Amino acid sequence: MSAIRLSCAVNNYHWGKHGLASKAAQFAATNPDVTIDDEQTYAELWMGTHPNGPSMVYGTDTQLDDVISENASVALGASVSQRYNGNLPFLFKVLSIEKALSIQAHPDKQLAQQLHAMRPNDYKDGNHKPEMSIALTDFIALSGFRPLDEIAAFLDVYPEFSALVSGAAPEFRRAVAE
Repeated sequence: MSAIRLSCAVNNYHWGKHGLASKAAQFAATNPDVTIDDEQTYAELWMGTHPNGPSMVYGTDTQLDDVISENASVALGASVSQRYNGNLPFLFKVLSIEKALSIQAHPDKQLAQQLHAMRPNDYKDGNHKPEMSIALTDFIALSGFRPLDEIAAFLDVYPEFSALVSGAAPEFRRAVAE
């Protein structure tokens, strides 16, 4: 199977960069049908099969998921196709961040499947969401956390927090003290 040019969904979350300052907007603009508004934020460009923003084969009404479904063993490779039941096991995103993002917690695969089965309107798919960041431009990550000694003090103040990290708490305290 050869490479397929895609038209990808863009999300305009408030934390995104404006107009063509956004890498997400720049990549989206490679599609001549896309017009970029300098006043609009462009936070994420999605490449994948997520139902809230499926990629389309460029110049057609065909979704990437349909292409994969036609021959998942070829599109994904036999082992990936078998392991993930013919589904693309990831959602590739290009993020263009202008404002700080909140920390997100995602369920593991088993819990994601349970939540999707129980509440499909809230959990659009049964996939877990492992994340990896690769900076395409200057990027600051993990910015704005509390100082380590303050976090360590919370272990004593909030028993729920201490219980949550109980196995790592002693080692964390030692590391902070050094």
